[in-house]
Parts: sequence; C-alpha cells; structure tokens
Amino acid sequence: MDRAFTFTVGDLAADEALRLPCLCGARIYRRDELVALVGADARLHLIGLRRELWCSSCGEPPFEGQVVPVGANGRS
Repeated sequence: MDRAFTFTVGDLAADEALRLPCLCGARIYRRDELVALVGADARLHLIGLRRELWCSSCGEPPFEGQVVPVGANGRS
C-alpha cells in the first residue's frame, strides 16, 4: 500500500517528498514546504483537497500524490 493513504506530512522522512500531478503537469513538494503550507498533521491521502496546493496555472486540484525521494524529477 502506498504510504500516501495512511500517513501525515509529519510522517515523511527528511529525504522524501510528495509528487502531486495535475492537468498541466506535476509539482514536487519537500516535507518542509508541505509543513509550511498545510501543517505537519495534514493527511497525505486528502492532501489534494487543500486549496493551498491547487495548481496556480490550471486552477485544478492535484490528482493522487506519490511519495518520492527528494530530488525526483518534476516541475516545480
């Protein structure tokens, strides 16, 4: 099972990030960025409901996120 379904932002390791794809691409958020935007207690499986993380280009909420290593390729 993908960790995004059971953990919070605070559960991400320092070397992990969350990849959030949307209609026009994907954004990678490091743990510290997510904590600043939505807090450490935000559930990863519901993270797309947080307006703070909606795409500024297409205005859409992100699709299902994936936990990835920090430095993984993706549009930022």
